[in-house]
Amino acid sequence: MKNRGFLLVRAIPISFIVLFLARTMLKAQNVSSRIVILPFLICGLTELLRTIFLAVGWEKAAKLLYKVYAASFLLYVFGFLGVWCYVNFTNQAYLPLLFSLPFWLVGGYLVYRVFFRKGDQPAKADPKKRSLHLNVNFKVVVTCFLVGVCLLSGIFILFLGVKDTIQLSQRAGGYTATEGHFVDYEVYRSDREGTTYRLIYEYEVNGAPYRVSTDYGTSAIPARNSTRTVKYDPANPQKSVLAGSNSANWMIFMGLFFVLGSTVFILAWLTVKGCFDRFKVSVLGVYIGVVFTFVGAGPILLRRGETGSWPACFKSFGLWILIPLMMIAVGLFQTVKCLLPGRSKKGEKGR
Repeated sequence: MKNRGFLLVRAIPISFIVLFLARTMLKAQNVSSRIVILPFLICGLTELLRTIFLAVGWEKAAKLLYKVYAASFLLYVFGFLGVWCYVNFTNQAYLPLLFSLPFWLVGGYLVYRVFFRKGDQPAKADPKKRSLHLNVNFKVVVTCFLVGVCLLSGIFILFLGVKDTIQLSQRAGGYTATEGHFVDYEVYRSDREGTTYRLIYEYEVNGAPYRVSTDYGTSAIPARNSTRTVKYDPANPQKSVLAGSNSANWMIFMGLFFVLGSTVFILAWLTVKGCFDRFKVSVLGVYIGVVFTFVGAGPILLRRGETGSWPACFKSFGLWILIPLMMIAVGLFQTVKCLLPGRSKKGEKGR
């Protein structure tokens, strides 16, 4: 009875979340925004029904809904990854394909865990069964190879981004800062998935107008005459750079994403080996929370550097801002939860 009451209370906030997502999806202006919200709505509605079924004792129906919940989530994950890989492959941008490898690995493991793993009993070791004569586990070899590729790619991209940032900082070290105004834009890149633009800003030095443009493409076009800091060479005002986000910042973000994503698998392996058993907190859980927070906050901060103000930053995202905000919320919750010592450990110490 106590458990039933807990489940019914738990269903209340889930109901509010489902209603909020349903209302947001109905008010969305375009199909793409609705597609973004739809999987979250399906997962929320499924979790709500599963909680209610558990409360009334319909365990078989609840287990079935758990499969539906997992399937809808995985369908969204693999659909997003498939579109990501297809777009980059058709655009011959092969390096970003490595960006998705950690997620493919996690998704594949989740599929195995949810749909193919039989029970939680550990498999019995068969001394007669060996992988070749050297007892090589090819699953481990393939996993280590993919994780290693992601890690090395991240380090390489991070190195390039940091190098470009240092060079830009040295070049603009003696520059003077002034205010630039957004006046125009030009096509940076156009393909079947959309068009990105190079933003052009105008600034004045001693009454003479000069122009500078971004070294990256963006789909977010700021309001006309919106301002952004420009740094120029006093000896030659035509030499200038825009303060804020640039292509090197995006490379640093992607490099860190590769490195952090690959390290998750390394920490998971160390956790399985018991390397963190003496710690009072969940090292892997804290790390995953930090990664989620970083992945959510990174795009927002980079877009803030592009637009020059927080209102323009959030406006440029539209409803897509829900994704990074949810990732930040989940990451912070995960970090705080895992930093707290487990109740079981406290109970053992008190005995």
